[in-house]
Amino acid sequence: MPALSLPRLLVRALLSPAVAVAAAVVLTASPVAADTSADTPTTPAEYYARLLAEQPEGAAVVVDPASGGLTDPAETAEAVHAAFGALDVPYQVVVTPFTGPGSAGFSRVLPALHDRLGADGIYVLLPPEGRPDEVRAYGVDLPVQAGMRAVDADPDLGYDAPAADVARVFAAALADPALAEGMAAEQERAEAVPEAWTEFLDDIDPTRFNGPENLGFLAGSTAGLLLSAGGWIVWLTLRGGRRRIAVATAAGAAVLAGAAVVAPYAYVMSAPEGGHEIPDPLELVRLEEPYVFSTGRIEHIAERLAEDPLYVDPLNPQSREGLAEVAATLSEGPVPVYAAVVNLSGEDESGGDPEVLAAALASVSGREGLYLVAGPDFGVSTTEVGAAAEGVEVDASALWREVYDIEEPTPARALDTAVTALRAETEAVVSGGAEYTPRFADDEPNLPGPRSERYWSDGLWGGMLLVGPLVVATVIGSYYLVVLLVRNLRSGGGPTVRGPRALRRVAERETGRLRTLLSTRGDRVPDTLMPQAETALILMDRGVEGLDLLGAAVLARRVVAAAENPGADDLGPCLVNPLHPPATRRADTRLDRTGSGALCAACAELTDDERESRVLRLRTRSTAHSYLKSPKDPWIRHRFGADRPQELVELLLKEDRVH
Repeated sequence: MPALSLPRLLVRALLSPAVAVAAAVVLTASPVAADTSADTPTTPAEYYARLLAEQPEGAAVVVDPASGGLTDPAETAEAVHAAFGALDVPYQVVVTPFTGPGSAGFSRVLPALHDRLGADGIYVLLPPEGRPDEVRAYGVDLPVQAGMRAVDADPDLGYDAPAADVARVFAAALADPALAEGMAAEQERAEAVPEAWTEFLDDIDPTRFNGPENLGFLAGSTAGLLLSAGGWIVWLTLRGGRRRIAVATAAGAAVLAGAAVVAPYAYVMSAPEGGHEIPDPLELVRLEEPYVFSTGRIEHIAERLAEDPLYVDPLNPQSREGLAEVAATLSEGPVPVYAAVVNLSGEDESGGDPEVLAAALASVSGREGLYLVAGPDFGVSTTEVGAAAEGVEVDASALWREVYDIEEPTPARALDTAVTALRAETEAVVSGGAEYTPRFADDEPNLPGPRSERYWSDGLWGGMLLVGPLVVATVIGSYYLVVLLVRNLRSGGGPTVRGPRALRRVAERETGRLRTLLSTRGDRVPDTLMPQAETALILMDRGVEGLDLLGAAVLARRVVAAAENPGADDLGPCLVNPLHPPATRRADTRLDRTGSGALCAACAELTDDERESRVLRLRTRSTAHSYLKSPKDPWIRHRFGADRPQELVELLLKEDRVH
């Protein structure tokens, strides 16, 4: 690091806090005088180089008076001096809203600044808010990239951090590169937190616009889920006759659902005020004169308009063609017209709104008349216009309507159009003391409503009555579909549990096929099978249930199969499930008390444990049991007519069987 020269030491002495403040006020409140007769705009490099050259050697800070935000330009200059003064290297710093990316006619500025000044040191171009636009080091060894990383990594610097705070962090990292590395490590740890989780916490923050609504919806959905799940469990336990468990479950679900709603509500109401609930200070500034926080540029323009009704900002990048003719017409008519052609930016004191700038100019100037402000609209190809009045009887909305849609390629044409429209369409007359309130000054800050109302909104009840139950229904349906149905179908033989309705549908289908066969091709049914066919139909007419309903279906199926495939091997129904395809072979199994049984092809390939888990079960109102539960029942003893069918028929017909 180079040693400080005697002149630089003198500069350091002169830049004590008190002297720095005074210098900042003078240097930031006096822009370079505009040459309105010039045919071309002044470049940013030329403009700011002249201001930097007027400051002490090696310790130059220029803060454009048009800088927006809530920090006075003089205070910003003082803070930037304090930050870079500790580096013991020459520094040239410009804070301006007119040179960063997105600005009209944007181009790299610092190389041109260095060429004009010819001095080594650290050159920094800062916007009023946010990270540096440009940084260059000439003839000094400074870790510029470490400084940029520190600005990006510092958790306390938001995207809209003031230039003074950005300068402090940046300069501190230049002096101590390890600080930047530590901040980068801290940022990596912060980024390790899942982004989705961070966004979720932000979405339910009570201080945000939709935070209470989102939290209410979440609480309602949770409560609805608990109540629905509890109701399902209560239903299951009541079916099993366990009333005490059902009552306890219902009470527990109600308590948990209440807690799911009340606990978040208590959190919502106890969280300190902040976030979107606090109005933007700049929004409040817009509600009262002079409608901007910093008036440095506006005061300068007002002074110039006292001498000439047209002011042209040297930094406006647009063509000056025709402005002289426009200036000559401004004094015509009963109402004085003042016009300013300026540069505009979203980061200037007006937020890039020419109407705000015109209203501030009228307020600060205090002279009666109409005030027009023209500037580039998202580039240099079109011009937008804002208008305001002072001491003139004119409706603010009418004034705005006359100029808001003006889009002309040059400021001269835009101002000429505005002046013509205002004089032709408005009945503006000078009336000493007439008050004018800009249209935007009537806008109240956009603040969320009371938290309680937003929490107990439709979202909570929609979550409780719709979303929660829907989730539970989906889970229950998935359970039966995936866990039970898929598991039961793994063997390829159909479901292993049949309820009364499903079993009756199967029996009606099979006996219906049998009736059709008997009525159309009855001669194909062997005489030995006719008693079984008649028994199946008689049982269906009796309205039997359970095992008798299953037997009727199996008898009918076996008769139809024998009629359609005469002479086919018949080993009887599958022992695992009589509704499976007919048995093809016998195998050892513990399902039958004899130690062996007839099995269909699919069941024959399974292990005995797998067969046992797939035995057909008949569901009743309270439970489901294996169809083999009663081995002495005629259906089981005679294997649904496969063994001694005549004896089975006699047993079935001689008694009124109701299962």
